[in-house]
Amino acid sequence: MKDYNHRVKGLLPGGVHYNFHLPWEETPIHFLKANDSRVWDMNGEEYLDLYARFGALIVGHGNKEYNESLKETIDRVLSVSHCDMDAEALELIAKYIPSAEMIRFGLSGTEIVQNALRLARAWTGKNRFVRFEGHYHGNADNIMGGRVPRTGEPIPSDYFGDLKGTAGRAKDSLESQSYLLPWNDADLLEELFINNGDDIAAVITEPVCVNGGGVMPAPGYLKKMRELCDKYNVVLIFDEIITGFRMGLGGAQEEFNVTPDLTTLGKAIAGGGVPVSALVGKKEIMQLLVDKKVIHAGTFNGYPLGTAAVKTTLEILSRDNGLAMTQMNTKMSMIHDILKTEAEAVGLPLVIQGPPACASYHCCNDILQTTADYTFEIMSLDIILHNNLSKNGILVSSISRLYPNISLNMSDVNWFRERVGKALLDTKEIYDELI
Repeated sequence: MKDYNHRVKGLLPGGVHYNFHLPWEETPIHFLKANDSRVWDMNGEEYLDLYARFGALIVGHGNKEYNESLKETIDRVLSVSHCDMDAEALELIAKYIPSAEMIRFGLSGTEIVQNALRLARAWTGKNRFVRFEGHYHGNADNIMGGRVPRTGEPIPSDYFGDLKGTAGRAKDSLESQSYLLPWNDADLLEELFINNGDDIAAVITEPVCVNGGGVMPAPGYLKKMRELCDKYNVVLIFDEIITGFRMGLGGAQEEFNVTPDLTTLGKAIAGGGVPVSALVGKKEIMQLLVDKKVIHAGTFNGYPLGTAAVKTTLEILSRDNGLAMTQMNTKMSMIHDILKTEAEAVGLPLVIQGPPACASYHCCNDILQTTADYTFEIMSLDIILHNNLSKNGILVSSISRLYPNISLNMSDVNWFRERVGKALLDTKEIYDELI
């Protein structure tokens, strides 16, 4: 595989299909085949897949119902603007997502977030949006990275060493469009609204800060956010690209009983085999698209293969009152328990936090309460554990997330149990050298 990686790297920048400013260099593993929760690389090595393509692959590898649906669509109607599955797919989303009174499809999370912000500006007539430290809403210039340089002025700017910083960002794109606040601080949010509510078009948030380390919202925090948005005529946007259809069919908004004005969906919405994102929200706001006051365009929006994937995925996940998802979470909780027990046995500090289907592990003693707790030191140790898990046949997200799929079974749990101890022991040896 080393020679193959060298061959790829000559044409593909870095030899990878994506990159962030993270303190490690990925060595790609090229896979040859996959089934259920297992994948095999070009050398014939087998792995348990708890990465699931950044959480998108919720139906599992080789799911026959899912694959047959895509094959049938390819053979029947491949490239048209509208197909005979539109209504069914849209109705399933509207049935389960509380905020989904109307729905538009896209392809990526990055572009659908930008369209949500555009709608919010058009609806309110205001310019800025509020976002939060540690959250991720795509790689557009105006919304990725930055920090607040001066206390009391929550306007972000670039800084050296930003893990989500990038050269080539359009000048003033951070400073001119957003406010940046610590997450889970209701008093700071209210203070910003009091002082700047007339200029705020939207608040965008992950309802569970998965990207900031799996931090759960403080009790009452999302409800307070909802109240402030109502009071100051601000559009509340939930970025549920990760939590949507992983944190239950109704997403985090159903779990916390807080309905946003707009929601962005992606990843698991289409099962993981093809790209689909969705912008859903209140009818009166989405009416701006009906009236053509706001442009939302894209050649492949609502393409038949993606529509078939959405329809089939939601049919699979919702069957028998979501039994497949319940069983997945049960087995994933077993894996969490094994990971914590084995870490304790070798003396490696480790916590697991967040919803079962998109949880994070951290090599530290205490649950992260804020995104600021997710330090560079913790992230570095988490990446070391990620690498050691991979060497022992367990794939997880490079930034310490555990993403199961509905094909997860007891054989997979036992595979994890048999191999995780060595990965933890190797990590503990490095931990002792560093600490």
